[in-house]
Amino acid sequence: MNSLTNCRMLFVDDEEFFLNSLLKHMRRRNLCATAAPSGQAGLDWFKNNPVDVVILDIRMPGLNGLEVLREMRAIKGEDFKVIILSGHAHTDIALEAMRLGANDYLLKPCSVDELLERIDLVYERLLEHRQASSK
Repeated sequence: MNSLTNCRMLFVDDEEFFLNSLLKHMRRRNLCATAAPSGQAGLDWFKNNPVDVVILDIRMPGLNGLEVLREMRAIKGEDFKVIILSGHAHTDIALEAMRLGANDYLLKPCSVDELLERIDLVYERLLEHRQASSK
Protein backbone atom coordinates (compact mmCIF):
# COMPACT_ATOMS: atom_id res chain seq x y z
CA MET A 1 0.00 0.00 0.00
CA ASN A 2 3.00 2.28 -0.37
CA SER A 3 1.58 3.65 -3.61
CA LEU A 4 -1.20 5.41 -1.69
CA THR A 5 1.22 7.95 -0.25
CA ASN A 6 0.80 9.96 -3.49
CA CYS A 7 -2.90 9.26 -3.96
CA ARG A 8 -5.21 12.28 -3.59
CA MET A 9 -8.51 11.05 -2.15
CA LEU A 10 -11.84 12.82 -1.83
CA PHE A 11 -14.47 11.36 0.52
CA VAL A 12 -18.01 12.60 -0.15
CA ASP A 13 -20.53 11.59 2.51
CA ASP A 14 -23.19 13.37 4.55
CA GLU A 15 -22.55 11.33 7.72
CA GLU A 16 -20.29 13.67 9.69
CA PHE A 17 -19.09 11.17 12.29
CA PHE A 18 -18.23 8.60 9.61
CA LEU A 19 -16.42 11.19 7.52
CA ASN A 20 -14.38 12.49 10.46
CA SER A 21 -13.47 8.96 11.50
CA LEU A 22 -12.25 8.12 8.00
CA LEU A 23 -10.18 11.29 7.80
CA LYS A 24 -8.50 10.49 11.12
CA HIS A 25 -7.56 7.03 9.85
CA MET A 26 -6.17 8.46 6.61
CA ARG A 27 -4.15 11.14 8.37
CA ARG A 28 -2.69 8.60 10.83
CA ARG A 29 -1.36 6.79 7.79
CA ASN A 30 -0.05 10.07 6.30
CA LEU A 31 -2.41 9.84 3.34
CA CYS A 32 -3.76 12.81 1.40
CA ALA A 33 -7.51 12.84 2.03
CA THR A 34 -10.13 15.56 1.83
CA ALA A 35 -13.73 15.34 3.02
CA ALA A 36 -16.86 16.92 1.64
CA PRO A 37 -20.10 16.75 3.66
CA SER A 38 -22.47 16.86 0.67
CA GLY A 39 -22.66 16.04 -2.99
CA GLN A 40 -22.52 19.70 -3.98
CA ALA A 41 -19.53 20.41 -1.69
CA GLY A 42 -17.74 17.37 -3.13
CA LEU A 43 -18.44 18.46 -6.69
CA ASP A 44 -17.28 22.02 -5.98
CA TRP A 45 -14.02 20.79 -4.45
CA PHE A 46 -13.52 18.27 -7.28
CA LYS A 47 -13.84 20.98 -9.96
CA ASN A 48 -10.95 22.99 -8.53
CA ASN A 49 -8.52 20.38 -7.18
CA PRO A 50 -6.63 17.37 -8.47
CA VAL A 51 -8.21 14.08 -7.38
CA ASP A 52 -7.13 10.50 -7.98
CA VAL A 53 -9.80 8.52 -6.14
CA VAL A 54 -13.28 9.63 -5.06
CA ILE A 55 -15.06 7.63 -2.36
CA LEU A 56 -18.69 8.52 -2.81
CA ASP A 57 -21.87 7.86 -0.82
CA ILE A 58 -25.08 7.32 -2.78
CA ARG A 59 -27.81 8.68 -0.53
CA MET A 60 -27.22 12.31 0.36
CA PRO A 61 -29.54 15.30 0.55
CA GLY A 62 -29.38 17.61 -2.45
CA LEU A 63 -27.21 16.01 -5.12
CA ASN A 64 -27.11 12.26 -4.62
CA GLY A 65 -24.05 10.16 -5.38
CA LEU A 66 -25.21 9.11 -8.84
CA GLU A 67 -25.76 12.73 -9.85
CA VAL A 68 -22.35 13.68 -8.47
CA LEU A 69 -20.71 10.79 -10.31
CA ARG A 70 -22.37 11.79 -13.60
CA GLU A 71 -21.15 15.39 -13.22
CA MET A 72 -17.62 14.36 -12.22
CA ARG A 73 -17.25 12.09 -15.24
CA ALA A 74 -18.51 14.91 -17.49
CA ILE A 75 -15.84 17.22 -16.05
CA LYS A 76 -12.74 15.00 -15.91
CA GLY A 77 -13.59 11.90 -17.93
CA GLU A 78 -11.69 8.80 -16.88
CA ASP A 79 -8.71 10.49 -15.21
CA PHE A 80 -9.80 9.47 -11.71
CA LYS A 81 -11.37 6.44 -10.05
CA VAL A 82 -14.58 6.18 -8.05
CA ILE A 83 -15.53 3.82 -5.26
CA ILE A 84 -19.15 3.87 -4.16
CA LEU A 85 -19.39 3.35 -0.40
CA SER A 86 -23.03 2.99 0.59
CA GLY A 87 -25.06 1.72 3.48
CA HIS A 88 -27.78 0.56 1.12
CA ALA A 89 -27.53 -2.64 -0.90
CA HIS A 90 -29.59 -2.19 -4.05
CA THR A 91 -28.54 -4.08 -7.15
CA ASP A 92 -30.17 -1.56 -9.49
CA ILE A 93 -28.31 1.34 -7.86
CA ALA A 94 -25.01 -0.55 -7.97
CA LEU A 95 -25.53 -1.35 -11.66
CA GLU A 96 -26.42 2.27 -12.44
CA ALA A 97 -23.32 3.47 -10.56
CA MET A 98 -21.11 1.11 -12.58
CA ARG A 99 -22.80 2.21 -15.82
CA LEU A 100 -22.03 5.82 -14.92
CA GLY A 101 -18.36 5.02 -14.34
CA ALA A 102 -17.94 3.79 -10.77
CA ASN A 103 -14.97 1.45 -10.49
CA ASP A 104 -15.96 -0.39 -7.31
CA TYR A 105 -18.88 -0.70 -4.89
CA LEU A 106 -18.53 -1.34 -1.16
CA LEU A 107 -21.19 -1.63 1.52
CA LYS A 108 -21.02 0.12 4.87
CA PRO A 109 -19.92 -0.84 7.36
CA CYS A 110 -16.56 -1.97 6.07
CA SER A 111 -13.19 -1.94 7.76
CA VAL A 112 -10.71 0.83 7.04
CA ASP A 113 -8.25 -1.84 5.92
CA GLU A 114 -10.73 -3.23 3.38
CA LEU A 115 -11.47 0.27 2.09
CA LEU A 116 -7.74 1.02 1.77
CA GLU A 117 -7.21 -2.24 -0.14
CA ARG A 118 -9.92 -1.24 -2.61
CA ILE A 119 -8.53 2.28 -2.93
CA ASP A 120 -5.09 0.80 -3.54
CA LEU A 121 -6.44 -1.47 -6.30
CA VAL A 122 -8.26 1.27 -8.20
CA TYR A 123 -5.35 3.69 -7.73
CA GLU A 124 -2.95 1.15 -9.24
CA ARG A 125 -5.30 0.82 -12.23
CA LEU A 126 -5.39 4.62 -12.55
CA LEU A 127 -1.59 4.81 -12.57
CA GLU A 128 -1.45 2.08 -15.24
CA HIS A 129 -4.04 3.97 -17.32
CA ARG A 130 -2.10 7.23 -17.01
CA GLN A 131 1.16 5.53 -17.94
CA ALA A 132 -0.41 3.87 -21.00
CA SER A 133 -1.98 7.18 -22.06
CA SER A 134 1.34 9.01 -21.87
CA LYS A 135 3.03 6.68 -24.37
